[in-house]
Amino acid sequence: MRKLTGSFLIILTALLVWQFSTFNVLQDDAFISFRYVRNFLDGLGLVFNIGERVEGYSNFLWIILLAFLAKLGLPLIETARSIGILAAIGTLGLCTYAARNYYPQRGWLWIAAAPFLLAANGALAYWAGSGLETSLFTFLAAAAAVTYFARPNHSLLLLALATLTRPEGGLLAFLFGISGILLKQKSWKATLTFWGGLALLLLPFAVFKWVYYGSLLPNPFYAKTGFSTEYLQGGLEYFGLFLKHYGGYGLFLLLPLLLWKKLSPFSRFSLLVFLGYTLYLIAIGGDVLKAHRFFVPILLLLYLPLTDGLQKLMEKRPRQRLVFAAAVFLVGLLSYRLPKSYLDAAAFAERGLVAKMGNLGRLFVRHDYAKSFAASTIGALAYYAGNRRVIDMLGLTEREVARNPEKIEGIVSSWKERHFNARHVLSQKPEVILFSTELKPSSPAERALFLYPEFRRNYRLEYLFGDGHLSIFYRKFKDYGEVTGPDQPARFVNLLNDGLNLTNVDNARAVSMLYEVISSGGADCPALNLMTGYLFSLAGQPESCETYLRKGLAMDGGGPLGTWYYCAFLYERKRYAEAVQLLSPMVEAHPTAEAFLESRGILRPTQKTAFPPPATLFP
Repeated sequence: MRKLTGSFLIILTALLVWQFSTFNVLQDDAFISFRYVRNFLDGLGLVFNIGERVEGYSNFLWIILLAFLAKLGLPLIETARSIGILAAIGTLGLCTYAARNYYPQRGWLWIAAAPFLLAANGALAYWAGSGLETSLFTFLAAAAAVTYFARPNHSLLLLALATLTRPEGGLLAFLFGISGILLKQKSWKATLTFWGGLALLLLPFAVFKWVYYGSLLPNPFYAKTGFSTEYLQGGLEYFGLFLKHYGGYGLFLLLPLLLWKKLSPFSRFSLLVFLGYTLYLIAIGGDVLKAHRFFVPILLLLYLPLTDGLQKLMEKRPRQRLVFAAAVFLVGLLSYRLPKSYLDAAAFAERGLVAKMGNLGRLFVRHDYAKSFAASTIGALAYYAGNRRVIDMLGLTEREVARNPEKIEGIVSSWKERHFNARHVLSQKPEVILFSTELKPSSPAERALFLYPEFRRNYRLEYLFGDGHLSIFYRKFKDYGEVTGPDQPARFVNLLNDGLNLTNVDNARAVSMLYEVISSGGADCPALNLMTGYLFSLAGQPESCETYLRKGLAMDGGGPLGTWYYCAFLYERKRYAEAVQLLSPMVEAHPTAEAFLESRGILRPTQKTAFPPPATLFP
């Protein structure tokens, strides 16, 4: 039996690793932890920005573990990914252990069932090598659950380690205790003693947090979560997508619930913890990241009750073992196939984001470009940009944004990150502001900026080019005084975003929307004039295109991106002398101008070659 189980574990491990290799995701958020590790090792403290004590992480043990291993000389990023994969493999082993020891007198087919479902689950593989603490927390949560059921006191250290890895470890301890009481497996006295013991173990950590950061809860808790009908709706949608991908549209959860009385004790315990944890996820609005990250740590607590229910359902049926094997295989196949395109798309987008933002961070260092910036996605960008000050517009590492969010009614966005404080961001006067979709404001934090005259009048579109990537952002080209406040309604920026979304779909309507934005209060913004001119060119109105391009350039003194776009327009009109006159000084002044022109087929700015079409220059 042991040899057969061991062989099957090797096969399942290969399946898990193969799935990970198809995703090969290194999550942008992981670089936030990596920056904390680097600053800690450099003697700057557990900080994201030098001199700013903000707990912008929720994975203390993960950061300390990586720092220790990096101090020994191991490569930081590769080590983080390797530990995650090993922890995921360890979770398969724990699932096998639970199947063997808590369900006596069942054969190897039963023992392999739940581990097979875990290995087939793409979410576990997706997060295994992501660089985040998800896989380690999953392993510790599984180890704590397996240990608590038989020897509660022995699980105290595991739960303490889990809580140091993610705050939800404390939630698991609470749910373990409540489940044990409801199932009459543990007394109130024993449970309260257990909770007290865990609190004592975590007391030094709490003291450290209060003294060092001035808070018991990490900053991301305030930035990412909330308790309102809006968050509740998001949480229900998050749970619904999980049920669609891994719950058989609810059937795989309903089955063990209907067979509750027939389930084994550990299955009942697991199911209660799973349901309690799920209610918490719904209440906080789910996760801002894709790929079911928050459900990964409790997958084991779903799959063991599910396979137990399937086994009970098949009892005393003809060819019981064959039918059970077929049912488990079908569940595993659905768990692999249903979310595959969703996970592939998330992985593709994340790989592209990390490559783009990491490249831009390296360009900042290479060309000594800008000493401070604000962004909505700060991970790889901040890590590769050295020690430049980073203002997180979503508030993960920015205390004021997370704890004192701004209230502007009417801003429409599909983003789950709802906290922002544009007044605070602008008051810091960052040299560069980066949007997640470059020139288009997508997140509420980005949209709110356009409602402020300080942003519209003093930031222009610029770019850096390198390693084949063109990165576009907003750069402060003149200083401003005290931030006054929004002077436009939310409809202003919603209309702007909708108009840009219609680009190359319905250019006439897009022009109409941006023209309304300009006329209703956006005439003071260089970037909006350039965008409007671009849309007029797509709509086949060259005169209006030139009018708005010239307005934009007149406002910002000839920003590089706007200048080159206007030169493209001039080349199309055969007005070469004007184009060369504008282009030559920009090539000399801008650090990546010549490389960008060469990449577009213009080897020398004085050559009267055909300029690239405008649509290829302006995204």
